[in-house]
Amino acid sequence: MREVRVESLEKLEASGDQMRLSANSGSLIIVLSRQVWDRILAGVPTSAEPDAAELDELYLLQEHLKTYAEDNSFGTIREGVRCDDSGLEYDLVLRPTGLFAATTGYHFAPVVGPDLVARIGACLEADGSVEQAYAIGAVAEEEVLAAEDESLRCLSIRGRRCSTSRFEMAPELWQVLSERLGWENVETFVGEEG
Repeated sequence: MREVRVESLEKLEASGDQMRLSANSGSLIIVLSRQVWDRILAGVPTSAEPDAAELDELYLLQEHLKTYAEDNSFGTIREGVRCDDSGLEYDLVLRPTGLFAATTGYHFAPVVGPDLVARIGACLEADGSVEQAYAIGAVAEEEVLAAEDESLRCLSIRGRRCSTSRFEMAPELWQVLSERLGWENVETFVGEEG
């Protein structure tokens, strides 16, 4: 077996069913079949950190949700609502008008992980004024997307994935995602056991 260290990559080109990489100032040509190339790409770990476009979409979602609530005369539209002594805030708390409307707290964060979801869950239990909550992240970890909690849902901009289907999510959230942000669907995340 011979090992060659790649110090630079000059060119990458697809040619039929193969990929050609020119490396080390052209002194090394690597030819890979399309199947091998696809396996390499599938094995590349994705970054847990959101990119600028994901953060922009997260910010737009928050702004559009507020505007949607104002345009549709929601009974409650509050920003920066503190949750007891936890130090946690809902970025938006919305309640549509109507007999069976639920008050929903929205917390937006670049990355939604188990610790944040646990804090929001404790906050939800302690505060009876918010009936359901959404932890919305530019990136949400699979563990939180797989959680099955009827009153606390998680949504990830990356991958357009949610812990609930679009049919079960708060109507205002799906309206904004589909009509204002152009989402055609949301992938309902199903864990390995699901």
